[in-house]
Amino acid sequence: MDAVHLLRGAEAGRAEALLALRHLPLPIRRDLLSDDYERRRRAEGKFFEAILYELLRKIGEESSCIDRIAAWGADAPPPGESKKGIWYSRDGGIRICSAGAILAEVDLLFTDNEGRTFFSEATITPPSPAAFMQEVERKRKLLSDLAGGGEVRFLYISTTAPPQGLAPLFEDGGAVIVRSDLLPLIAEIEDVLGSPRKRRIVPHQKVVDGNDLFDTVPEVAEKKGLLSYIQRLFLK
Repeated sequence: MDAVHLLRGAEAGRAEALLALRHLPLPIRRDLLSDDYERRRRAEGKFFEAILYELLRKIGEESSCIDRIAAWGADAPPPGESKKGIWYSRDGGIRICSAGAILAEVDLLFTDNEGRTFFSEATITPPSPAAFMQEVERKRKLLSDLAGGGEVRFLYISTTAPPQGLAPLFEDGGAVIVRSDLLPLIAEIEDVLGSPRKRRIVPHQKVVDGNDLFDTVPEVAEKKGLLSYIQRLFLK
């Protein structure tokens, strides 16, 4: 069974939800219960990313089809001095960089036992198809450059099915994973959301610095207009 099927079917419960909290600062955890809709949705988006990462770690322990997983969140190394290849933000986000500039961000990044690289966009809000497809294809190209031209596959992971306009992304190796069961788990951990918790690393034999997924980390070519476009997206 491949990684996509495993992520679709991985069981999640209170234990995985509690592990997800180790990646979230206290204000984000409290916002999961906020009466303010926008604040709560932003926090839910962060929780969704965190619990997906925990499910990826879980299936990595159980299956040989997952080779290596790029560390994320609390497991991530501190930001390096040189923004080159895979670089981590202070909150453990995975960035693709070149020549000291941030070009893109991905939510999950891992390789399988066939040498393929997978990256995901985890969202709880349907994106605008045109802009989103351009963004995904640019990230795919950046990662392919890091992988020396190796195969790179895209995973769209959401609480609902993607808009029909995104169909071209799934015609050439892309995949959809719908996990409507994850956000309801917040109700099972309400009793601890306000409790102080330190960000802590949980060791895992397959979790590595993102740069270790690639044999070499070449300079990523900067396409015309790419740098300013991506920076505007992530500096909003």
